[in-house]
Amino acid sequence: MIRGRKYGHAGRNGRGGRLPRRIPGHQPVPLAADALISWSGIVSRIGPKRGGRHVAPRGTYRQIAAELRRRIGSRELLPGDLVPSEMTLVEEYGVSRGTVRSALALLFDEGLVEVVPGQGRRVVGQAEDGEPITAYERIARALQQRLDAGEFGSDKPLPSEAELVAEYGVSRNTARRAYQYLADAGVVVVRHGAGAFPAPR
Repeated sequence: MIRGRKYGHAGRNGRGGRLPRRIPGHQPVPLAADALISWSGIVSRIGPKRGGRHVAPRGTYRQIAAELRRRIGSRELLPGDLVPSEMTLVEEYGVSRGTVRSALALLFDEGLVEVVPGQGRRVVGQAEDGEPITAYERIARALQQRLDAGEFGSDKPLPSEAELVAEYGVSRNTARRAYQYLADAGVVVVRHGAGAFPAPR
């Protein structure tokens, strides 16, 4: 009982946790000032805590996507190059893996990168050989070739967006952009609810 009074009620602190046992003659070692400064810098860069975990500021994934997009546009990352891995980007930007995945998903939807099973994500296209650099341009090129070969008549719709997604392993947005690309070029006519058809010649 005497021991219990010395350390508080039932040996617990005000928050319900157990009090640490005191060792006679031992003094706790304070954190070094540079360690505190370093941790403060990490917190300010990553963001506040939420649910016990540090989170990136809202929109950070868009900033990461913009930087990767810049690298692709400036040819720091050439067509066929592998994009830095998720863990590399996590360490480079000091964000969570989920934030990095959101950034890469944005580039995937834009048709700038594609997923290579067992390897990672790769910049789309073979620009050095004159091939399209984006996935939607590559799909549009293939559809154009099929149109030129007379595969589709004026009353026969081209493959649906869902069929292109399954055939090329891209997002629905990429398939939609391929048809928009052909429509802007006057090659196809997109009829809402019916699909895409060869443009009248």
